[in-house]
Amino acid sequence: MTTTIETVVDDIRRLAEVEGVPLLGFCAASKMANESPGYTPEDLLPGARGLVSLAVPVPHAVYRTPKNAPEMICRAQSLCYRRLDELSVRIAALLEERGERAIPVFGCSPMQINKKGDIAGYLNHIRMGELAGIGVRGRNGILVNSRYGARLMLGGVVTTAPLPEIRYPDIDEPGCPPGCRICADVCPVRAIDPTGERVKIMRCLNHTSRTALMSKSRFVMLRAIRPRSAARLMNLTSLDEHTLHVCSKCVALCPYGD
Repeated sequence: MTTTIETVVDDIRRLAEVEGVPLLGFCAASKMANESPGYTPEDLLPGARGLVSLAVPVPHAVYRTPKNAPEMICRAQSLCYRRLDELSVRIAALLEERGERAIPVFGCSPMQINKKGDIAGYLNHIRMGELAGIGVRGRNGILVNSRYGARLMLGGVVTTAPLPEIRYPDIDEPGCPPGCRICADVCPVRAIDPTGERVKIMRCLNHTSRTALMSKSRFVMLRAIRPRSAARLMNLTSLDEHTLHVCSKCVALCPYGD
């Protein structure tokens, strides 16, 4: 690790600390080289060599409030994503000021439709966070952390900088307790497979997402014949503050962390 890279990593760490980001990790972009075609760091940024993953938690009580929980959760998550997206842009700009190229990986929007017809981000944030060491994938399919549980919102950056493997704090995550299947049992649409740590994402989203601006029938039709148009419709009308998520049981009842 050269002095230049050491300085860059330290600059990013200090920025995250000042902005109150408790989880930050770095790793090589090559660790995601085997992702599905079109969803690798190289696809997003030719010449990619490093990944930055960062996360902030939604306050625990937001998921347990007895009044208006879906509205409170959705608003808190949206604000966390905006905060992380802005910080990801700032980190990318910092890297470019140091002579590298970098691109933010936004947390919630924009999205696209993959070959299976599922909604997917441009890069898998959960996989990024796992490889960078800030958490592990839980049985609910979400990145979990021993301090913050499943309440993490994620941001990230892909860069041409050859970043080292460092995480703050440097803690090994044990993962879900053996035999725990709370998330699978409470899921109202049985979207979670407790044995494979997989989530049927479209079944989950069809149940939990509510938006008044996008016709689901129109989206389903476009998804079948023109996936790119479907993704654009979704990005314009149904994300950020235009969508209400009516179910977060797999997060609220997860016993991992606090």
